[in-house]
Amino acid sequence: MTKRSPQNADFGRFFYSLVRPQNPMHKFLAFCIFLVLAVLAAGAFGALHDQISYSVSPEYFTRFKFFQFQLLDPAVPERLRAAQVGFLASWWMGIPLGLLSGVAAFIHRSPAKMQRALAWSLLVIVGFTLAFAIAGLTYGFIQTETIEPSRYTNWFIPSGVNDLRHFLCVGYMHNAAYLGGALAIPIAWGFHLAFWCRNRHVA
Repeated sequence: MTKRSPQNADFGRFFYSLVRPQNPMHKFLAFCIFLVLAVLAAGAFGALHDQISYSVSPEYFTRFKFFQFQLLDPAVPERLRAAQVGFLASWWMGIPLGLLSGVAAFIHRSPAKMQRALAWSLLVIVGFTLAFAIAGLTYGFIQTETIEPSRYTNWFIPSGVNDLRHFLCVGYMHNAAYLGGALAIPIAWGFHLAFWCRNRHVA
């Protein structure tokens, strides 16, 4: 009788975990909880992100975002309104992030492993996206050492901005945050695969 190679055995276990998951309802419940947490984490990330960007360019909010989101009550502190802008602008990103990254967690053998992997993956997603946003801000400072107006014809720049460079830098940061969020999905897939490989022989 022909022996199965270790590679074939590993692939067989991997495929079986996809088509016949243990305790599928428990896994589905973990997935639903993760989806809710992903939405909340995305909103909280946006609130924190916009505290950083408000520190760089208050005008990005006072001349642009507060009007866009109709947060014009002067009795509410500007930093609080900036946090509101961040939450409102980013909570919805948790839906595609949660769905597309969370579905990869079904490869894990047990609900307990799936829950651990999902918790860690959420930290990976947030950390990666924040790092990408900071990199975008840094790139913005490099790109705006000399400002060429023709490069920003497709950007919304309200009249009367006093510190154009910092305004543009925050724009770079915000664009990078959305791009980083999208790129975090395959990063999360890779994390789940690595987590599965590391723990595949652990009960």
